[in-house]
Amino acid sequence: MATEVLIVSHTHWDREWYRTFEAFRARLVDTVDRVLDLLDDDPGWSFLLDGQAIVVEDYLAVRPASRQRLEAAVTASRLALGPWYVQPDSLLPTGESHVRNLLEGRRVATSFGGCSRVAYAPDSFGHPAQFPQLFAGFGLGPFVHWRGNGGEVDRLGPVYLWEAPDGSTVVDYVLATGYFSAAGLPDDAAEAAAALEGILARFPTVERAPVVLMHGVDHMYPQAGTATAADLLAARTGWTVRRGLLDDLVDAVDAGGRPRHRGDLLGGRLANLLPGVWSSRLPLKLADRRAERALVGWAEPWAALGRALGLADESPSLRTARRALLANQAHDSIGGCSIDEVHRQMRARSTTATELSDQTTSRVLDRLAGLGPDRHVPWTTEVALAVVNPSPAARSDVVRVPLDGLPLYRITYNDVDVHPLSLAGGTVAGFEVDGRPVRLVPSDDPDRVRMVEGWPALDVELVVDDVPAFGWRRVQLVPSGAHPDEVDGGRTITDGGSLVVEVADDGTFSLDHRGRRFEGLAAVEDVGDRGDSYDFDPVDDGPGVQVRSVDVVRRRHPSGIQRLEVTRILEVPAGVTPDRDARTPETVELTVRTEIRVAPGTGRVDLHVAVGGHARDHRVRLRFPTGAPVEACHAATTFDVASRPTRPADAEGWWHPAPETFPHQGWVAANGLVVGAPGLPEAQVDPDGTIAITVLRAVGWLSRTELHRRPIAAGPAMEAPGAQCPEGVIADLTLRVLDEEGDEGPSWGAVAAVQAADELGLRAVPAGPAPMVEPGVSLLRLEPDSLLQHRRHAP
Repeated sequence: MATEVLIVSHTHWDREWYRTFEAFRARLVDTVDRVLDLLDDDPGWSFLLDGQAIVVEDYLAVRPASRQRLEAAVTASRLALGPWYVQPDSLLPTGESHVRNLLEGRRVATSFGGCSRVAYAPDSFGHPAQFPQLFAGFGLGPFVHWRGNGGEVDRLGPVYLWEAPDGSTVVDYVLATGYFSAAGLPDDAAEAAAALEGILARFPTVERAPVVLMHGVDHMYPQAGTATAADLLAARTGWTVRRGLLDDLVDAVDAGGRPRHRGDLLGGRLANLLPGVWSSRLPLKLADRRAERALVGWAEPWAALGRALGLADESPSLRTARRALLANQAHDSIGGCSIDEVHRQMRARSTTATELSDQTTSRVLDRLAGLGPDRHVPWTTEVALAVVNPSPAARSDVVRVPLDGLPLYRITYNDVDVHPLSLAGGTVAGFEVDGRPVRLVPSDDPDRVRMVEGWPALDVELVVDDVPAFGWRRVQLVPSGAHPDEVDGGRTITDGGSLVVEVADDGTFSLDHRGRRFEGLAAVEDVGDRGDSYDFDPVDDGPGVQVRSVDVVRRRHPSGIQRLEVTRILEVPAGVTPDRDARTPETVELTVRTEIRVAPGTGRVDLHVAVGGHARDHRVRLRFPTGAPVEACHAATTFDVASRPTRPADAEGWWHPAPETFPHQGWVAANGLVVGAPGLPEAQVDPDGTIAITVLRAVGWLSRTELHRRPIAAGPAMEAPGAQCPEGVIADLTLRVLDEEGDEGPSWGAVAAVQAADELGLRAVPAGPAPMVEPGVSLLRLEPDSLLQHRRHAP
């Protein structure tokens, strides 16, 4: 039984939530001013600044003169910074984001004098199974947190060893009564000591570790006077009571003989889990995923290669993009559970991260492919293209290339000349690549340059075969006669090989692959939701989706690219009744537009889905029946692939009911069907084998108090009209059918590698006469093509 108490003064600092960043920063300045004064006044006092380093940058931007005082406190180990740069949501960002978050946190914190060694995540909504491996790689531990444990904590107790799939372990210290257990103590020291003694009486038994009393809470102004209260508590209990930091646990917790737990932490045994954040404000999550893909999948690896070959160091631009992205990945930000203005401001950060990454990639690829330092595109409509593959395996895929000339125009002393590519929308009937027709696609981007009214900006879309692993192929784009789509009302398309897709009368479709058939794919489910941005709370009395009309257009191109454009006009209840216990009898239209594409050599079906309408307070999912019952499915996780049961956990005695859905990192598989859904992180697989992907959840509240599926509120009871997602959702999904394999089933590492490649795709840029990297050469290959090879550690 513990006989030692550690009092940790701290504040949990959400940079943005129910107020904007600047509103909270104004309070942060007051708070840190007070912290620095107390550090001067009380030599035995210390303060934990929430396990993140970004708040110091936020503070010093307003109080630059305080830097020396702050550095002195950090250097003296009295003010704890890091290890995170931003306190993240643990489940929604990618694994690579977590790595970069800790790298940036360490970089910033050590620049001020030191970085915490404790993996502290007080308020994130669950945690992935690979965190012990991540923390072990950074030399961090223990892991101190509040949310996420299920029933296993009753067996394990509040201190145990958490084991990653690769065998790495970290001591897990559960703040069983929250990160606010000793917040708001009375000013009178004797009363404060009595209050602390009462708190200790309610603590679970802690063996061979101090009891941690967290003296603080969200945005709390620091309290003085803890020295006398600590002395009085020691006198009342006979225990050793000291004030300190969570870093004191590094040497104070005995890890030997602890029980072990393996698996992610997705339970609500002790606290609200709040799984509705997996589906709130999905456009934000899709934007975050796009930015991550542009930065990690493209900009970073190609910039590293460019630097090795003598190009400029792009790390400053990449760091700027990364920091913009990380700022959006705080749990109340990427979770979509803040006020509307916060999420409007997030969009600018996502745009910065994506555009800066994309432009950095273009700058590097243009040079690697042979353009000069000015990166000018040859002044002709006949242009060589470098088709680039960022994946560690050779692949064939569809690539779409904007036809934009650079420079847009040139001026001589007596004339102005516009680049021919930028005029192609009015001058060229069609294009071919190496004698094969390509699709000519008018761009629907309103910001693309158009020099002549009525002449569209153009993209070309083509299939490119056998692009080498982490390399490129040169193809020649030349003007030609027109190669239009063949447009009709047919309902069947094929890739010319193993895939056949056919649309049914209700707008769903079937997929045939080498004798296997899946039917009823992309069925629309609409359920009322009385919940808020933190929790889905279903209203089950509605009639469901009523189909008003289904329109199908088939487009087949000589290149082999075939499409079915399916528009479903559906009828759904307009919202929920004022008492929020039923859906309204009034109905509105829900429009679901699905473009289904197949192309030779890709081996998959691509879905471009747009969901919109005027309904409120509801959840929309696309359902993909797989044809047979399953007890478990597989899904991508933060760093790995996990098996997920199709029935919720036994939640008897839990504070918060077990979620029926689960978070994923890009794809879900059952019965040989793989649904790729990057940026749509909430899924469910029913016992009958149906994969359900949430594509829209529309709610109007930050938090409500009377939900059926949550015992208490999760935040202020504020309306959040933007959480109704009035702009709708536009997303890209993919379908693949796994080939039959041996008794052990498919290699999930190989599946993960293919899905990652599908998400990254190919990219094409103009190629010049003197490339820095030869075409047709693999610069990096991964053999075998599985990305998941666990390194086992000794127990």
